[in-house]
Amino acid sequence: MPIEVVYPIALAHGICRFDQPLQLTFGVDNQPDDGLHYFKRIRSTLIGAGFAAFHTNVSWAAGVDQRADELKAELEKHTAGFTEHRKVHIIAHSMGGLDARRMICKHRMADRVASLTTIGTPHHGSSFADWGIERHGWVISFSNFLGIDATGFADLTSERCKLFNEEAGAFERGNGVKYQTFAGVQARGRIFWPLRLRAYDVIAEREGANDGLVSLASAMWREDVFVKQIAADHLNEVGWCDPAEPHCFTDRERFERGIRGFYLEIARGL
Repeated sequence: MPIEVVYPIALAHGICRFDQPLQLTFGVDNQPDDGLHYFKRIRSTLIGAGFAAFHTNVSWAAGVDQRADELKAELEKHTAGFTEHRKVHIIAHSMGGLDARRMICKHRMADRVASLTTIGTPHHGSSFADWGIERHGWVISFSNFLGIDATGFADLTSERCKLFNEEAGAFERGNGVKYQTFAGVQARGRIFWPLRLRAYDVIAEREGANDGLVSLASAMWREDVFVKQIAADHLNEVGWCDPAEPHCFTDRERFERGIRGFYLEIARGL
């Protein structure tokens, strides 16, 4: 029986979207073939199951405030100013969850967002961002000098996220949006290898179990919105298998199908 779609699902990406060159060159968002997309085959899987779904695109590494404004514009574009759809569901990965929360709070969009599901979002910041700013904060200024807006990295620190949580807490608890969070956790030997070089170890020492970039505690956000932990690193969470996975070369499709099934599980629960 076909699924009765009430509101469409918007997919919101994290910081440093790794498929950005493809997006800039070929415009890979919302194309039938999403096999090389940041959300690998997620949108096509949702559509194949009867859901309406679309990709959103915001600045690569700009600050949360700017990305929130851009996410709002993206939602308005895909809903014709909310005339075609009165509300949307948002499924956000990593910093995309912070963008969505800031957008809902800043623009008072609780009447336009039916639900926000976050996966691997650093709601309490990331100690790796803290570590990076402490040692290499100059890189942000240098990047800005080169014309690359990298201010978003500072918004991922524990202090910045704490300030936003304090600012938005009361509004978020009573605004009517359904919030839910998922957290990925993997053993070090199964983490995407670039994240094992420093990020995983820094976070493990300071915060404990993590997905290579975000700790379990930070991704959970609040106990009342936490749904469950999944066996995935930060890359796995958006549909990509990586060489650290034991079945990457022998059974990649089954592994990635499991991640796509996870998104279907979320969608069916909305």
